[in-house]
Amino acid sequence: MAAIPPENGVDGDDEREDEEEDDDLSGDEDGEEEDEPKLKYQRMGGSLPSLLTTDSATCVAVSERMIALGTHGGIVHILDFLGNQLLLEALELGDAADLRPCCLHFTCHVKEFPVHNAAVNSLSFDIDGEFIGSCSDDGSIVISSLFTDEKRKFEYHRPMKAIALDPDYAKKSSRRFVAGGLAGQLIFYTKKWLGYQEQVLHSGEGPIHAVTWRTSLIAWANDAGIKVYDTADDQRVTYIERPRGSPHPELLLPHLVWQEDSLLIIGWGTSVKIASIRANIYGGVNGSYKPIPISNGCQVDIVASFQTNYYISGIAPFGDSLAILAYIRGEEDGEKDFSSTAPSRQGNAQRPEVHIVTWTNDELATDALPVHGFEHYKAKDYCLSHTPFSGSSYVNGRWAAGDEPLYYVVSPKDIVIAKPRDVEDHVNWLLERGQYDKALVEVEATQGRKELYEEVGSRYLDHLLAEKKYDEAASLCPKILCGSASAWERCTFTRYCIVFVFSFSYRAVVSACRWMIRFAQLRQLPVLVPYMPTGNPKLSDTLYELALVSLAMNPAYHKEFLSAVKSWPRSIYSVLPVLSEIEPQLRASMMTDSLKEALAELYVRTGQHEKAFSLYADLLNPEVFDFIEKHNLHDSIREKVVQLMMLDSKRATTLLIQQRDLITPSDVVSQLLAAGNTCDFRYFLYLYLHSLFEVNPHAGKDFHDMQVELYADYDPKMLHPFLRSSQHYTLEKAHEICVRKGFLKEQAFILGRMGNSKQALAVIINQLGDMEEALEFAGMQNDDEVWEELIKQSTQRPEMVGMLLEHTVGNLDPLHIVNVVPDGLEIPRLRDRLVKIVTDYRTETSLRHGCNDILKADIVNLLIKYYKEARHAVYLGNEEDEARAKRNDNRTAESLARAPSLRHMDLKSKTRAGGRCCMCFDPLTIQNVSVVVFFCCHAYHLTCYMDSSNTFNDGKKARNSFSEYEEYDDEEENDNESQSGVPRMRCILCTNAGG
Repeated sequence: MAAIPPENGVDGDDEREDEEEDDDLSGDEDGEEEDEPKLKYQRMGGSLPSLLTTDSATCVAVSERMIALGTHGGIVHILDFLGNQLLLEALELGDAADLRPCCLHFTCHVKEFPVHNAAVNSLSFDIDGEFIGSCSDDGSIVISSLFTDEKRKFEYHRPMKAIALDPDYAKKSSRRFVAGGLAGQLIFYTKKWLGYQEQVLHSGEGPIHAVTWRTSLIAWANDAGIKVYDTADDQRVTYIERPRGSPHPELLLPHLVWQEDSLLIIGWGTSVKIASIRANIYGGVNGSYKPIPISNGCQVDIVASFQTNYYISGIAPFGDSLAILAYIRGEEDGEKDFSSTAPSRQGNAQRPEVHIVTWTNDELATDALPVHGFEHYKAKDYCLSHTPFSGSSYVNGRWAAGDEPLYYVVSPKDIVIAKPRDVEDHVNWLLERGQYDKALVEVEATQGRKELYEEVGSRYLDHLLAEKKYDEAASLCPKILCGSASAWERCTFTRYCIVFVFSFSYRAVVSACRWMIRFAQLRQLPVLVPYMPTGNPKLSDTLYELALVSLAMNPAYHKEFLSAVKSWPRSIYSVLPVLSEIEPQLRASMMTDSLKEALAELYVRTGQHEKAFSLYADLLNPEVFDFIEKHNLHDSIREKVVQLMMLDSKRATTLLIQQRDLITPSDVVSQLLAAGNTCDFRYFLYLYLHSLFEVNPHAGKDFHDMQVELYADYDPKMLHPFLRSSQHYTLEKAHEICVRKGFLKEQAFILGRMGNSKQALAVIINQLGDMEEALEFAGMQNDDEVWEELIKQSTQRPEMVGMLLEHTVGNLDPLHIVNVVPDGLEIPRLRDRLVKIVTDYRTETSLRHGCNDILKADIVNLLIKYYKEARHAVYLGNEEDEARAKRNDNRTAESLARAPSLRHMDLKSKTRAGGRCCMCFDPLTIQNVSVVVFFCCHAYHLTCYMDSSNTFNDGKKARNSFSEYEEYDDEEENDNESQSGVPRMRCILCTNAGG
């Protein structure tokens, strides 16, 4: 729906009222509380003032495209929504015509129907707005087509008060409608073949005062109450009783309005009811209201009901609320209850009011309307009508743009148009009251005009800067400027301007925006920096660099500096100029964690990994270990031992152990000791020295005294193994620590190492009470005096004697213990222990005999094996001879393959002949001559042996006999010799032989 142009307002509408009255249409009085009105108002202009000069308005009907106005003169005027009479030519265009005022071409021909001789009481459009029905006090009913010449008139003898056309009147040939009046009958008209058929739906309960038709439901009001009839089922749906105490309908008419197809709004006197008509559900109720018994087809629930303190002159839906035209009773009524008595026509009536209320009568807004002549009107003289609207367009308390309904407040000489306030109205109302934040949120939520958004944003920024709310103003800039280059860059920032503001040695000519200049002039540029655009639009590189420097130099903005470094694209500024400007001005007092992290990030970008590592280590960054490995920064960890241990002691310990050549244990220990109270340095020392000891027990020997105390504090279970393994701690200090901590087992071990075995045994027996430990200790000492001391101390305690007897087997002679036990000493469980001693002794004796037998058998077997091995001759052959023999005889090759060690054995042991042949006394190392060595250490050249022995016929037989030699017993060797026919090789100088 088109918005109402301001030129159709109050100006020039009517000269009968004062100018002051014309200017006050908003209904807001000075001094009232600042509640935003729901509606905005203007008088209907156009042709209306001239029409009502000689006539008075009685009723009005509104369709989606036009308005029908009935008068006391019996005329029906067709107007547009602003009061202009519609053109006959435009109406003849039919459904395709655009009847909005801005699209009409005015001529002198207007549309009106002078069809009645008395006042028009009721008007009704069909749903398409093609037909208009009217009824009058002259008893006539007229239905006229707005686009054709079709017209029907019905005459009655009594005044007709209400009419309603079938919503589908133009679409159906039945041309149905209902009408009623003072005759008390509601007549249902249906067109048949031979004319209209009349059906009386109801009669006998007084005049019909109002009727309305929605889909198939017809609702009407008479003196008794309200009825609803369903044309689809051809039966009455429900009856709702007339509110008690309401004025007579002739004095104050009831008002029936359909909000939806199944929701009927009823306003009568001071009572409001809302009836919901739905499919019948047995046994159901709604709230505190019981369903009204009706036919089987539908069920009606009163979903809302309340009383008002004013007369209801009209009612209409307002989204999910109600708009009520209220007539306020005069002061002369005093404390009288509302009654059937009508207000008088004296000139003291109050202005009518429009109330926006919820279904529970909660007031949302109230506006007083200064209509012309309101002092002389009574409640029946007003009526309220509205344009049809779709509930789907009403969301979150607002209608979609262009779809707002219009409300028409009709009085005899005036019509006021009320329209829901739109977004711009709401925004302007907020701006007038300085609520800039709410105005901006409203424009954003409703996606208002860009120009409106920029105006609201600009005024809001100016307000925030004036109030010194710099942070809020800076955060608002990206919203208001919307990433538009034209919004950001509207002027040029001249040379050295920023340098002057911040006193930096940083020269630049930059292109900046209006708001950045404002912030810079107020010395608040660091506040704006986090919101500077980095992509669209992109500002000068130098401006970004200067912004980063300004953040870094102010510790209050170091977090913003870090955020900018991480979030800004690297391409919009250069890192080196930023670092070169920051580094000379750095002081220890300025170094916050955020600044360190930001600088480390910048150092990484420039490849200065050592500086970055130093900062990451101070920050205890968990990724520092990966950073060390990635960039091979092991040399840089020398001064950051404490930080690394605080970050991850296990990974740091592993790293320090691996790099102990670069950073010595002395350096690590000295740094941890110097850490003091900044960390648990003793625990870190324990972890490091323990890991170092496991890797290399001697690497940290200078700190073993310290390690004893650390084990005592953090890992007592490891103390005893450490005392056993280490030789670099001071026994006296270790003993003192164990005594202080009460470590008995460790005390005994240290006393034993100090040579004080008796005191050690005393600790074990008297304090520790562990006989097994005492026995183990005595066994380790390997000293008879220790055993005697053990027996001596044990005999003083009967229980210890019993335990000693249980462990004698293998260690002590039980008879010796029994002999030294004092007479009469009671030993617990002595019999059982003696039985155990005997049993254990027998078992031990049996085991010893068995072991001896096994040992003897093993000795014999090994000796036989050794003897057989010793009888073998060792043949040291020539490689050329072997190769030749291999080519000539495969059998020789296979034999040599079975004993490869013989072919490649070097003569390392010294023979009896001093490395010479026992026959020719030449050295055995003569080339190309094979050698034979016997177990008796006699060695021969193979040629000398062959010449000196008749056993071998030639060299080949000798080699074959040796290569075929295998291990056999004497009988097996004799069998082999007899089978092969090859005699065994024997030492010439002794009786030993090798087969």
